Order: sequence, then C-alpha cells, then structure tokens
Amino acid sequence: MLEDRDKVPNEVLLECGLDLMKQNGKPLTKMQTKGRAMIYAMPDKLTVRIRTCNDHLLVVLADRDAEDAKLNVEGTDFILIVMPTTPRSHGPVAGFLVPSEIVAEAARSTHREWRAGNPNTKGENRTWNLWFSDNGPHKASGFARKWSAYLLNGRVSTQSPSGANLQEQQTAPAKLGEIIAIAKSQIAEAAGVTPNAVHISIDLS
Repeated sequence: MLEDRDKVPNEVLLECGLDLMKQNGKPLTKMQTKGRAMIYAMPDKLTVRIRTCNDHLLVVLADRDAEDAKLNVEGTDFILIVMPTTPRSHGPVAGFLVPSEIVAEAARSTHREWRAGNPNTKGENRTWNLWFSDNGPHKASGFARKWSAYLLNGRVSTQSPSGANLQEQQTAPAKLGEIIAIAKSQIAEAAGVTPNAVHISIDLS
C-alpha cells in the first residue's frame, strides 16, 4: 500500500497546473476565498476551482445523500483537475479543465446509478468519487477517456525548474518553529478555533 510520503506534494501539482493554464493562454489569478479552496480567475473573469489528486481519483463531497445535494465541485465555472501522469510519481503532469456543471452531473448520475443497484448502505453516502482510470467501479471510472476533450495541451513536469524548486522547498528540513506553526494551524482548523487558542508543549529531555 502506498503511503503519504510517496505522494507528489499538492503544492507541486498546483504549480504545474498553473503552468499548464499559462501555456494554454489562460493564466490564472488567485481569488480571495474563505477556507482552503483554491479558486482562481481567468483573464475573461471566468472562475476556476483547482483540485489536485495523486491517485487519478476526483473526490466529490456532497452535503447530504440526496440527488439535489450541494457538491464541493460547484460554485465556479470550471474545475481544473491536476494529476501526475503516473500516480504518485514525479514526472509529467496532466490537467483537465472541465466545466463545473459537467463534473457535477457526472457525480450525480454515477451516484444515481449506484443507488439504483440497491447497495447495502445506511443512506449516508456523501462521497461520490470519479475515477480517471478504469480501475474503479464500472459506473464511475474511465473519465480520462470520457473527458479527453478537456485535457489541456502543453507539457509540464514536477521535475521542471518551477516544479523542482518547489519540491526542493518541500523536502528541505523544516525548522522546529515552522513545524509547530503548521501543527497549530491544522489543530485549530480541526477544532474550529483560532491558532492562538492552540498551545503546544514539547519535552526535549
């Protein structure tokens, strides 16, 4: 089983996705948002939500188990899905720029077909995943082929100058203060409090 350390950092994939968009004449500008959503604007003001994934799997979350549920891929004009060509491996990166309404409809229709099969569920399935490979459930796989028309042209790699520099930053030893700051931020987000409310003590004896 592959572990998290085998993954390409999301920051590296994000940088590659931005590079691909620039190569396609659609440079992105970061928008101010609440939370951790990566939402950008194209020069024509159309909005793009960037999603990175190492495993050729787009995770779509619904706010409830219902066909008219609100999905976390809605709210922008497009979804830019960025992934390494070989799962969890450094090298070439692919990007799919798909209209958000098409992504949402795919998630709804595959979930609807899954429910039609009378699965053994308690009715709380709010994760409606879409597999780009052919290795997932039959009704929800093969989206690399289905969405081939949305595959961005251009070449970008995690080993390109921009990607390599960012990867070097990711793997460089972090100072203790930086590690503590990151931990406080993650704990605060999970607990729903501000980072100032989190206190960490360390015993180095």
